[in-house]
Amino acid sequence: MASVRRVTRRLAVLTLLGALLVPAGQAVAAQTIGYPTFSGPAVPAPPVGYSTGSTMRAIYDAEAGGTDFWVDRLLARPGNDPAGPWLMTRGRGLFMYTHNPGVLGFGGNAAYWDNISSQNAYAITVGSGALTEQVTGRWQAPSHWKGVYTRTGVRVDVAKFITHNNVAVTNLTVTNTGSATTTLPLRATSPYATTATGPELTGQRQVKNNLTTIRPRLAGDGFTPANGGLDRSITLAAGQSLTTKVVMGFVTDEIPESLTEYNAYRARTAADAFATHVRDHNRWWADNVPYLDVPDPAIKKNIYYRWWLMRFNHLDVDIPGQDFQFPVSIEGVTGYNNAIALTQPMHIDDLKYLRDPVYSYGPWLSAGQSSKGGRFVDNPGDPENWSNSYTQYISEAAWRGYQVHGGQPAIAGNLARYAEGDAKGQLATYDTNDNGVIEYDWGAMTGNDADAVSFDWRPGNLDRAETAYVWSGATAAQQAYALVGNTAKANEMQALADRVRTGVINILWNPSRQLLEHKHVSTNTHVPWKEINNYYPYSVGLMPNTDQYKQALRLFADPAEYPVFPFYTANQRDKAAAAAAGHPGSNNFSTINSTVQFRFYSSVLRNYPNQWTTAEDYKKLLYWNTWAQYVGGNTQWPDANEFWANWNPTGRTIDYRSWIHHNILGSSNWTLIEDVAGLRPRTDTRVELSPIDIGWSHFAVNNLRYRGLDLSVVWDDPADGVTRYQGVPEGYSVYLNGTRAFTVDRLTRVLYDPATGAVTFPSGSGTVRFSTPFAGLRAPQDVVHTGARVVDVFAKAGVNLTSTAPNLARGAAVSASYTASGTSTAAAVDDLPTNEPLWGTAGSPNAQDWYELDLRQSRAVGEVRLYFRDDRAANRYRAPASYTVQRWDGSSWVAVPSQVRQPAAARANYNRVTFTPVTTQRLRVLLTHASGFKTALTEVKVH
Repeated sequence: MASVRRVTRRLAVLTLLGALLVPAGQAVAAQTIGYPTFSGPAVPAPPVGYSTGSTMRAIYDAEAGGTDFWVDRLLARPGNDPAGPWLMTRGRGLFMYTHNPGVLGFGGNAAYWDNISSQNAYAITVGSGALTEQVTGRWQAPSHWKGVYTRTGVRVDVAKFITHNNVAVTNLTVTNTGSATTTLPLRATSPYATTATGPELTGQRQVKNNLTTIRPRLAGDGFTPANGGLDRSITLAAGQSLTTKVVMGFVTDEIPESLTEYNAYRARTAADAFATHVRDHNRWWADNVPYLDVPDPAIKKNIYYRWWLMRFNHLDVDIPGQDFQFPVSIEGVTGYNNAIALTQPMHIDDLKYLRDPVYSYGPWLSAGQSSKGGRFVDNPGDPENWSNSYTQYISEAAWRGYQVHGGQPAIAGNLARYAEGDAKGQLATYDTNDNGVIEYDWGAMTGNDADAVSFDWRPGNLDRAETAYVWSGATAAQQAYALVGNTAKANEMQALADRVRTGVINILWNPSRQLLEHKHVSTNTHVPWKEINNYYPYSVGLMPNTDQYKQALRLFADPAEYPVFPFYTANQRDKAAAAAAGHPGSNNFSTINSTVQFRFYSSVLRNYPNQWTTAEDYKKLLYWNTWAQYVGGNTQWPDANEFWANWNPTGRTIDYRSWIHHNILGSSNWTLIEDVAGLRPRTDTRVELSPIDIGWSHFAVNNLRYRGLDLSVVWDDPADGVTRYQGVPEGYSVYLNGTRAFTVDRLTRVLYDPATGAVTFPSGSGTVRFSTPFAGLRAPQDVVHTGARVVDVFAKAGVNLTSTAPNLARGAAVSASYTASGTSTAAAVDDLPTNEPLWGTAGSPNAQDWYELDLRQSRAVGEVRLYFRDDRAANRYRAPASYTVQRWDGSSWVAVPSQVRQPAAARANYNRVTFTPVTTQRLRVLLTHASGFKTALTEVKVH
């Protein structure tokens, strides 16, 4: 842990005697910090202006014929990067955990989901003698990296990149800068590919925790294998240049595209390989990212930097099983590198505004599938970094994502079950005194451990305000169940949410201090030391909107309590009291903290109007959060570290930035969309805008994907008489599929009904300047997702998006040849293939076992879906060596005819078997166990 700035010491007794008591209705101060100053070169402008269609597509199309794109220019890092030489280009799984630009090729620590073995991916040498990088010639962009290397008589220009499907390509232009002809040997070597196989080198390597096997392949233009490497010799006349390339594919069985892409790039010329990749990479922005325009260039650049961070810290390796089979957002690929429960909801809040729903659906599917039907836990792929899960709101964020993207009701059904399991699981784990409030005695969460102060007040369990997230999770479950028509479950979850809400209000509200405070369980005493966590009940809307409960908000008017910046975890007066009592801890701040503070302001300014928190506070938070992303406030160098410390208020500097760089902890782009632009996701077909007016003259949110439509929100202040967006009238407008739906004259809360075109102002006033009906905007449950990737991802979570045919296994009588202790046959027909509960055969003496379903009547059957468990940690279960689906013909078991298995060989989790339809009452699957292991099923589905 980095050194931390000690706050001014003061006597703890002052806090204990109630020094924070403030007369009702009186604000003790104001957020006196002003606005930050940004420096740096001019931020590049897009090559074309705003489009009422897709602006990102128009930007891409304007430059699609070349290899120089706006996003690359916008985020380029030229020369000596003060954040370090991190390589921005990466693939679905392949990236450089560290990057050594002194090595031609991919020097540093190669990673596939995580650091493989702290070795180069591959290195290239040109002749003998060291080459020196000319750092001023370095230029790095999201899609590729360029560098210049020289020694006497030789210059090498390098361009390198990693493709989407994990192919690392290096283009080298070697120039003879001497006065005579020279012959130069070129050599490429990799610790991962050392076996000559025809003209290339191959190998095999397990990744960290043995999650999968990579089969690297290395080749080069004109190179041939020799002595464990690839060799080529070139002869250049004086002044002559030659361009060649080296290609390495990190091939895995589960990503067949990795081999296809390796072969394709290997066959291309160097110039074509570079152009193809750079265009494909930048096309992703046009396909997935909404265009956001704001008045301040520093904030605008940070928006796109944050979009890039989501991509850079995104893992999409499809490893079969419950580890990393689903696309997930990673907590810092250059650091701890795990999908931790704490930050998944923060990421989901931003990811839901990428146009492909897989980005936001993947993380909550992953959490739900790997959490045994109970409270959400960290991804099991990296158990070294597991932690507790009481400070996460995955269900709440997932529900908002569903409101944006929608989809077949079965999607909401899975979400409801995950959310129910988490809410009940949190209470079962932490509410040991059964009062509806979770309690614990330590802060073992990233960004909330030594920064929190309440745990140090007295030893022992505390009833905690983080219970608010149990309430929001139960509420999400209630809403999802109601949407799919499960009234009984909706009522049950509403009752659970009400119980939690009552517990928080009755137990944590301290009327004598007019504050929500944690409570020390053994002494039944409110804890006077606080964190911003105490305000989570306000952030999620749990607290009643009354003058009594709004009194707690007064502390946010005083920067000595809760400054708008730095955005600390602890109340700063309480942090000083704790330090005086011998518990200084740390006092870091990060985008986790700013995310929490944004959520607080977003809710309070709408749901709890008061005299202490203002839109100006929100605006300051927005600017300072952006400023903190930039090293020294210089917009050339964005670097989202894990955390920052040692704020220097005199010099207005951050004197310590942590060692994890380009980290995606926290989120902020949703704030521009939901708070500044005001889009509020809903469950009906109406469009709601509810902006927080921060005084901007204009902004645009263009081409969000909203339930299968393209939605844009544009503001151009009519008061200044300046028209800023071509083709868009002044005022506050929404466009659907590029067509204007309505315009009003001011920033205000608006409800639009596309069925009638009616525009209303629920909590204010305004003038409708234009409105028209729009056909086609659907409720979330009426959206149908048919894309191959989203269908595949949900199939792996037990949801069939291609058919509404009933699952005949539900309600079947089940039996098996052997059932391991702690497992049950019924667990494999509970309609949800979470990693547990399961049916298992650990301890079976048999080489083969079977699992049978009695459908209770003869049914026509043509498909079986089998979900096999792979428990790498316990090391008992693997997918079977083989399996056969059989039916009972009245006298014996026979194989169903014409079985087609996808995939052909059994793999962990999802396997689909189709066959010529048969009519039968009894089915079974005959399993041949893998050598050294037994077989387990988390689910069987029959159609």
